[in-house]
Amino acid sequence: MKWYLDFGHGGKDSGAIGTNKTKESDTVLKIGMLIKNNLEQAFEKVITTREDDKYYSLDYRSSKANKENCDYFVSIHMNSSTNKSAKGVEVWVYDEKSKLYTLSKNICSNLSKTINTPNRGVKISKSFSVLRKTKMPALLIEIDFISNSSVEASLKSDKYIKDISDSISKSLLAFVNKSIVDDGIFYRVCIGEFKDKNDAIQLKNTAISKGFNNAYII
Repeated sequence: MKWYLDFGHGGKDSGAIGTNKTKESDTVLKIGMLIKNNLEQAFEKVITTREDDKYYSLDYRSSKANKENCDYFVSIHMNSSTNKSAKGVEVWVYDEKSKLYTLSKNICSNLSKTINTPNRGVKISKSFSVLRKTKMPALLIEIDFISNSSVEASLKSDKYIKDISDSISKSLLAFVNKSIVDDGIFYRVCIGEFKDKNDAIQLKNTAISKGFNNAYII
């Protein structure tokens, strides 16, 4: 699969800012790059809006995803509220018929348990540009409220950031029947031995046609 990972805001647009000046744009970039690495270790293709602190318009984000013919679009954000006690994860989709509706529920459930935050559930919006203008199924994750002082403090922890990225990664990979690769360890599977090289080539090509793009002959 080809995933489009959209790390919210960036550059002149910092997004929400916590009481102690933690920027949403920096936080989601840090989390998003770890998700990118997890997906790529599982041999998924990943396209991103940005990989540093640069500004890109909403139209640029959806247009790039459409141009790249990505299969799924995932936008990553931190939430904010004037109610400083507000807390919890929520995921937004265009409508209940979205192919990612069940995945969105799983992201909410898994992330809620992982970082011990309320599950605010899946929400519907036809106004979000990246949900409305993308040709592929899309979702937008609001990880938690950066306006909450306890959440903002937790974001200083590398383990907390990794727990968030691993939880989201596991949910995304499970959706395509894969799992996260731990510590960069890869397991190889041999599926046959042949005296005739043509038979080996045929089996390799069959494996590739079924999505095992790293199949090779030894």
